[in-house]
Amino acid sequence: MLSALTVHFRDIRDILANLLTLWFFATPIIYPYFNAPPFAKKFLNLNPFSHLAISYQEVLFFPGPFGHWKWLLALGVASAFFFVLAYFVFDRLRDTFAEEV
Repeated sequence: MLSALTVHFRDIRDILANLLTLWFFATPIIYPYFNAPPFAKKFLNLNPFSHLAISYQEVLFFPGPFGHWKWLLALGVASAFFFVLAYFVFDRLRDTFAEEV
């Protein structure tokens, strides 16, 4: 969806580069989620990739039950919905790509 919109709105490329850098540092890969301060956990829950990273950490490093399956299910449903939405946006804008480039 972003690639289709970037053809028409050139500034998305620059904004996306900064957002991806922020997203990279906001993902708990090196540090465990459990050691994050309470105010930071609210922001980490907004990051969809953090739930994947936490799930890997729980399976590989921490003993005990796997507790993030609800978040992963919600992430899967949201991803399917976003895929359908992005497909329709891309399909709608596909005819104008040659004119804009």
